[in-house]
Amino acid sequence: MDEQQLKYGGFCQHCQCNHTLPAQPALQAAHDLIAELETDHSIQRNQSKLSTDILFGHARGQMFGVMVAHDKNGLKHILKAFSGQFHGHYLINGWVPPVFDVNQFNKINRPEEKKIKALSKHISETDDLHEMQQIKKERRNRSRTLMKEIHSLYLLNNFHGQQRPMADFFPAHRGMPTGAGDCCGPKLIQYAIRQHLTPFGMVEFYFGLENKSQTKQHSHFYSSCQSGCAPILGFMLCGQPDQKKR
Repeated sequence: MDEQQLKYGGFCQHCQCNHTLPAQPALQAAHDLIAELETDHSIQRNQSKLSTDILFGHARGQMFGVMVAHDKNGLKHILKAFSGQFHGHYLINGWVPPVFDVNQFNKINRPEEKKIKALSKHISETDDLHEMQQIKKERRNRSRTLMKEIHSLYLLNNFHGQQRPMADFFPAHRGMPTGAGDCCGPKLIQYAIRQHLTPFGMVEFYFGLENKSQTKQHSHFYSSCQSGCAPILGFMLCGQPDQKKR
């Protein structure tokens, strides 16, 4: 995508205005990160267990993001994020954390995930059609309940000091898009807010083997997604110091 067309932000339902961050101030930092990833073959130097080689295999590539921001003393900070998890990790030193509390996530997810896996195993072992249907129904209900509990952990902040559940930004009858709140943009903005930083640029790029739909190419820049990010980024950017309404 043309760097001039990159967009990061969205419409804020709170103030009925669009709020955005420009890409240009963060482009050099993003190019530097791409070069670093290509040189180190890892998202953390000398850590082979965090190798980027997996992004060029069956798992395919992943989105990464960079933000440049100032603290209250005017010092420049460069923040970086990866979408979702990397090698099964949410928390990696030097990268911003998810928007939710990982300890709370593990407390909810781990025991229920074990039960769901046990049900799947039971399904594969039974020959009784009626029993199989009953177990599948239980597994489906448990999965839905688990997702609702996980989504309840996504509490989004903005620069006015307001906080809203992520579910508020999506129609209840449609549910939330897969991966909503796990993209780089929300992670970077949430971290900046919590650290009292003022962002002045943000950009996202794809790293690795092209995705299956062939819409994302290695080391290319892309705007924030319209389905999962646009509905929430406007709210999150609302009240940003020196951020003009657009």
